Amino acid sequence: MRNLTGALAVVTAAAALLASPGASATAQDPAPAPAESGPPSVPSVKVRPGTSKGTGELTPIAGADRLLAPLGVDAACPAKIDIGMRSDARKPAYADLFVEIGEPLTASRSMLSSYLPPGHELAAKLLVAVPPGTPEGEYGLRLRAGRKTLAVPVEVVTPDRLPNGGNLALRRPVTASSQHTNANYPPCSVADGDVSSNGWAGGNGWNDATSRRWPDTVDVALGGVKQVSRVDLYTLDTERYPASSVGLRDWDVQTGLDGQWQTVAQVRGNVAGSVRSDFAPVRADAVRIVALASNGANDYTRIIEVEVR
Repeated sequence: MRNLTGALAVVTAAAALLASPGASATAQDPAPAPAESGPPSVPSVKVRPGTSKGTGELTPIAGADRLLAPLGVDAACPAKIDIGMRSDARKPAYADLFVEIGEPLTASRSMLSSYLPPGHELAAKLLVAVPPGTPEGEYGLRLRAGRKTLAVPVEVVTPDRLPNGGNLALRRPVTASSQHTNANYPPCSVADGDVSSNGWAGGNGWNDATSRRWPDTVDVALGGVKQVSRVDLYTLDTERYPASSVGLRDWDVQTGLDGQWQTVAQVRGNVAGSVRSDFAPVRADAVRIVALASNGANDYTRIIEVEVR
C-alpha cells in the first residue's frame, strides 16, 4: 500500500446551501447560454434523513468497497465514488469527514463538513484523478470521521483491464465536434459507464457548442480493431427535462476503420431516453454518432452515454 497523504482540494459545504434553487437550476439547465465562468470542479453535497442509533458516533461510508481508477483517460473524466458519513449522535452537531489518498493520486476533496441532525447522512461524489505515468497497482483511500476510519482500496488499471461487461467503448478516448463551456459537459463522459442523466451539467453528459447548427459529431476510439454489431445511445432524460422535449431526435451511427467511415444505422423521430441500434457485424476501430436534430427547440445535441458492443 502506498503512503497516504492528504488530498489537495478542500471543500466545505453546509446543508442549507444545497437546497438553494439557483444551484439546482444551474446543474440541470438543458439549454445553456455561453458564460464566462468555468465548469464546476466538485459535485454537490447532499444531506439525507435517517434514524440515529444513539451511539454518539460518526461513521464514514462509501458507495463501494473498492474503486477502479483507469489509467490514461481524459483528466475531465476521473474515477468517481460516493463517500460520506452518518451521524448516530443524540443531538444535532457539526461533523467533519477527512479524506486521505495515496500519492500520486489526487482527490477532489480533502474534507467534508456539515451540520448534521441525528441519524442523517452526508453524501457526495469524490473524484479520483490518476496522473499520466502512474504505475498500475493498488493505492489507498481512507475516510476518517470521529474515531472511525474506513479504508477503500483504489486499483489503477489500464482500460483494457477494466471489466466492461462487453461495452467496447468504456473509458476509451472520445473526441467531439465542439463542447459547450457554460457548465461541465466533457465529451469523455459519454464513455464513462454512467447512463444516468442525474449528473447533467456536472460532468456526466456531452453538450455541443453550436446551437441550431447541424450535424454534430462525437467519436469513440475502440483501442484497436474490433467486431461490432450494436450501439446504444443515451440522451438527456429526466422528469424535469424529458427526452421528448430536450433529447436527441435524429442521428446516424457510423463505424470507422483506418479513417474510412460508413453508416450502419439511422435513428429518426426518437422521443426516448435510450435507443439500441443493431446492425450486421463489421470490423471497426472507432464509432461515430452524427447528430442531426434534437427535440423541442431543436437547439443542442445532448448525449449522456454511448455503448458499443
